[in-house]
Amino acid sequence: MASLSVRRLDGEVIRRLKIRAQRDGLSVEETVRRILAAAVVDVEPVGAMIRRIIGDDGVDLDLPAREVDEPIDFTSGEYGPDDPE
Repeated sequence: MASLSVRRLDGEVIRRLKIRAQRDGLSVEETVRRILAAAVVDVEPVGAMIRRIIGDDGVDLDLPAREVDEPIDFTSGEYGPDDPE
């Protein structure tokens, strides 16, 4: 495994790394390794993942026909009397 030295880190960064390491029950070195490993992980876009799983041909879905209702006519007397004033 390779080694890496990082120079001129801010004192506050070191302090926070120590706090994080202590909180997680790890050494500072292990904490830094985990942070760096997580930072360089390539996240696969969802579209690329779907194409990888399904392929470029896609999938045909059988969707039910849509039923459209007639618009409601609120001007008819069917929905109650007009304001008595």
